[in-house]
Amino acid sequence: MRTALFAVVALGLLGASVSPARAAEPVSELLGWVPERTNLVLFVNVDGVRKSAVAKTGKWGEANNPATALDALPPGVSRLVVASHFDPGAGTSWEVTVAGLNKPVPDAALFKGLGGTPDKIGGRTVALTRKHGYVANLAPGVAGAYQPPNRQEVGRWLRAVTGKPAPGLSPYLVKAGAGIGPNTQVVLALDTSEMFDPAVLKVGLAKSTALKGKATNAAAVADLFGGMVGVTLSMHVGDKIKAQIRLDFDRAPTALGDAAKPLLLEVLERLGLRADEMDDWTATTEPNAVALGGTLTQEGARHLLSPVLRPSAGALDQSETSPPDQDPKAVASLRYYQGVKSKMNGVWKSSAPSYTKLTALFVGAARHIDELPILNVDDELLDWGNAISTTFRTMAIVAQAAGGTISLAEANKSMLSVTTPNYYTGFGGGFSAGYYGNYGYGYQYAVPSGSTSTTTIDNYGPIGNFQDMTSQKEALYRRNTWKTIDTVTSEIRRKMTKKYGIEFEEPSK
Repeated sequence: MRTALFAVVALGLLGASVSPARAAEPVSELLGWVPERTNLVLFVNVDGVRKSAVAKTGKWGEANNPATALDALPPGVSRLVVASHFDPGAGTSWEVTVAGLNKPVPDAALFKGLGGTPDKIGGRTVALTRKHGYVANLAPGVAGAYQPPNRQEVGRWLRAVTGKPAPGLSPYLVKAGAGIGPNTQVVLALDTSEMFDPAVLKVGLAKSTALKGKATNAAAVADLFGGMVGVTLSMHVGDKIKAQIRLDFDRAPTALGDAAKPLLLEVLERLGLRADEMDDWTATTEPNAVALGGTLTQEGARHLLSPVLRPSAGALDQSETSPPDQDPKAVASLRYYQGVKSKMNGVWKSSAPSYTKLTALFVGAARHIDELPILNVDDELLDWGNAISTTFRTMAIVAQAAGGTISLAEANKSMLSVTTPNYYTGFGGGFSAGYYGNYGYGYQYAVPSGSTSTTTIDNYGPIGNFQDMTSQKEALYRRNTWKTIDTVTSEIRRKMTKKYGIEFEEPSK
């Protein structure tokens, strides 16, 4: 997902006063502003998240709290929907973000706050912003943003939406949105109907480690997933976060047998979305569905939602929340430093059992840092943040290359059985004495015995050594890079503390 989310969510700070009547409106009503071709939607009951015990304990949304995932939502937003069209091979091609605000925000305030250039598209007043794409007021108290900033596509979107769900909008997504309530504040739903080709899936499943040693039929599993209707991730945010991933099919999932949990975990691992605590989750089977659920840590929730939710506190958030007696540049710089440092800490602490997850971890962290708000932030601090982001991307490239090299080596492992005939052997000839002493002569002979011997030859040892060496080189590079990151971070912290006369302390946990 791109940065269209920031523009809309940042507007919430203009409407930070609470309007109970508006806040009570269902999150699913915002589906009336998303394109008909949408197949992926995130629903967030922001008010419900903010009122949870874990949000209050963690002080989510406070000015100095680094902006990450659910704890980044500003006080002026009560409901949030992020919609897009997902292609398994190409990812998302566009993104529409719709936010329900606590009070209406006039166009003039919207455009001024985001620094956009006013324009008329699709019969509506819009603003093209450098960072957030096109933004517009869709209705009183409802703001929207579209990325990428394709003027023609924005026009088609604005002319088509009416505030009511489009007739052709996926029923699966509509049903998922209706599940948002006091006990489920977050839902991420993907309509997968007719998305996957069973023949292609069968090839991939033949290599699945989750199905090895099980009686599960790969062809039957491929047919089952070819008829998958959708996937839903739901979260209940209370004193802890409880989550469930549900796969809905057009038939009973009997083909999975006891492979449901290991197969789902393997898929999540390949996508770089597997959280450590999922190993302890419980799998359940329903007539036409399989679900995997359990407790999720805050870091796990951030990891799962990071492809959709980005740092959402924009320029207005910083300027509006800076106390009048403090230097806005100092406040913005401190928050930026803590935002980068928080993401660095999260990456450092995260376990990455595979190079796929490690690559996704670094790429996500780099994108997160790039999208942190920069209004009033010290230029030298921005250079440091950019350097960290670039370094994370380089670490991702190295990890991806190491993983690819190891996988290629694994594919080239081979074992060969060589069969040779056995022989009876002997020695014949004579013996005589000579001038220089005794000497002998003779010859060796061999006669086939009629039996054979089989020897196994493989290259496992050399390839295993090569794989270990590749892994060690990547790990050494990563350790040395982290040392460099720590050094430059300590230096910038000392400079900023001295420059602004405030302590650039570690972000709150």
